[in-house]
Amino acid sequence: MKKDRLHYSILNSSISSVIYMLRLIMQFAIRTVFIHFLGKEFLGLNGLFTNILSLLSMAELGIGSSIVYSMYKPLAVGDQPKIRALMQLYKKAYNYIGFLVGIIGLGLIPFLKYMITSDIEMSTIYIIYILFLANSVVSYFFTYKRSMLIADQRTYVTTINDFIFLIVTTVVQILFLFWYPNYVLYLTIQILFTFIGNLSISRITDKEYPYLLDKHHEKLDKETITEIKKNVIGNVSSKIGGVIVMGTDNILISSFVSLTAVGLYSNYTLIVNSVQNLCKQVTNSITASIGNYAATNERSKGYELFKKHFFVNHTLIFFSTVILFNVLNDFIVWWLGDTFVLTEMATILVIVNYAIQVYRNTGFVFIESYGLYWYQRKKAIIEALINLAASLLLLIVFRLGITGVLLGTIISSFGFVIWYEAYIIYKYAFNLPMWNYVKKLAEYLVQIAIASGSSVWLLNQFFTGSPSFTGVIAKVILSVVIGLVWYLLFNFRKNEFRYILRIFQNLLRRGK
Repeated sequence: MKKDRLHYSILNSSISSVIYMLRLIMQFAIRTVFIHFLGKEFLGLNGLFTNILSLLSMAELGIGSSIVYSMYKPLAVGDQPKIRALMQLYKKAYNYIGFLVGIIGLGLIPFLKYMITSDIEMSTIYIIYILFLANSVVSYFFTYKRSMLIADQRTYVTTINDFIFLIVTTVVQILFLFWYPNYVLYLTIQILFTFIGNLSISRITDKEYPYLLDKHHEKLDKETITEIKKNVIGNVSSKIGGVIVMGTDNILISSFVSLTAVGLYSNYTLIVNSVQNLCKQVTNSITASIGNYAATNERSKGYELFKKHFFVNHTLIFFSTVILFNVLNDFIVWWLGDTFVLTEMATILVIVNYAIQVYRNTGFVFIESYGLYWYQRKKAIIEALINLAASLLLLIVFRLGITGVLLGTIISSFGFVIWYEAYIIYKYAFNLPMWNYVKKLAEYLVQIAIASGSSVWLLNQFFTGSPSFTGVIAKVILSVVIGLVWYLLFNFRKNEFRYILRIFQNLLRRGK
């Protein structure tokens, strides 16, 4: 079992990371062509509607991850009847969710005019919004099949499938933007391939797990149903908080600043979210393995696993943050021009917020793997109230614009959420006081501050003038070198560092 967990963890991480890098290149390619042919306002509209649809995703209520958690043990012991019953429950739930999202989404159409300050005709905006909504609704009717592969530690299958269809979608969209630059057509192509990609995953799952096609389904026992209900209630709380905090940024910017400002900010979020998701590809790909670990009653060693996971997460944040502080604005200037650059303070806050959110990855993984949603059910209400109150105060009273929105998110995330999540894990998963977490996170943040500050000061002595591609690459390399020196000085004696070295040694042996 241990060998299988290691095998699937490495396989999921490796494939997910490589494919994600290729996806990232394609995202920048399509974004560049999009901006060239459609402009800043349509880019802002894209960011705004993405946020609105993320708010509608609250209708999912955390059902998916709750049912996936319930599937870990049946998969570990080969209980096919229970797996079929869980999948049927998942299917019914997501069909209802798809219809609910569609209805609520259509109900929001009359309110769009109050969220948007733009010269684009409202009739066009309505059509674009409906297409965004359709793309979201289509995904709900097939997504439940993915859960089987994810819970069975085979995330790499869905990753490869999605990547293949992303390539086709991107190529077709770029060709049509050159031939006929129309946003409505661009979104129609996206909907078509979203549907075909989800249909492909459905067929792959049916082929890999033919027993799911058995029409005879046993009823779930009361204990499982009670567990799912508790996890859904707890998870919906977390879902609401996360969506409100991260999903309202573009809505607030559009309402209080402008749609163009949303477009500028969305370029930064594309970059930092891409880096953040790459980190998640590495750390979250072992969620099912940790869930399997917990389900097979090896929880006594969970704390050691948590410390190792947290250190791996910190390593990713350490190097990525040092690089972002040195090259983020330079990259924007080289890529799009200096008219697309945010203020220095806004850029710093974008990176700080990025680091905070990625540090939470370890908490997300262990809360999901250990099924601790119920215990954090009150978190979302407090989180959302802090975020919205702080953001609106900084926007309306202090008129800080994008900076105010970012500060509001940081205040809620670092001022409350990150500590609350750690408390839940330490109390209910490990039965330990969280003081060690506080000390460790403080130590890690000091490491990043020293490495980032010293590297920015040093590189600014040598790089002056307008940024170039070679200059950006040089800064990235030097950032890694300077960061590596500090990283080794800080960590080379730690047990967690030796653990990372062993992982690389295992990868090298497997490569041979």
